[in-house]
Amino acid sequence: MRGVRGEVVRVRAPEVTLTRPIRLMHPRYPLYIVPKSDDQYVIGATEIESEDNKAPSVRSTLELLSAAYSIHKGFAEAEVIEIQTGLRPTLLDNEPSIIIKSKHIQINGLYRHGYLLTPCLVDQTLRLLEEQGETIELFSRQQQINVDDHIQRLTT
Repeated sequence: MRGVRGEVVRVRAPEVTLTRPIRLMHPRYPLYIVPKSDDQYVIGATEIESEDNKAPSVRSTLELLSAAYSIHKGFAEAEVIEIQTGLRPTLLDNEPSIIIKSKHIQINGLYRHGYLLTPCLVDQTLRLLEEQGETIELFSRQQQINVDDHIQRLTT
């Protein structure tokens, strides 16, 4: 597992009327614009091979905002609400992984696709549990017992 640096910008753009997420191809990385409530939009995200969690760079910020402006001229007068950076948990092959061992499930390596892949990975995980002879109800009961035991140990 490694971290891949990602930067996103959140803006308020009342002149923009996008109603669905948009993916666009960019020379350095695929970008997206996701509409949120209150005329807000999330524009992201860079994918820089670095585990440095420093503040966003000017180049990345300009690229994100320029990409948004190229989609809709209403982004020109948008209010920048925040610019964030973070590290995405990524496996060496950039592919997600599902590991089920005993009473634990590990889903890792969503890279930059968590928003899109999560429903599919949940379905795959449920199928894997059923194939291993585990019913979802039994697995849930086991997890609840483990969580309750852990909480009880912490509070005593």
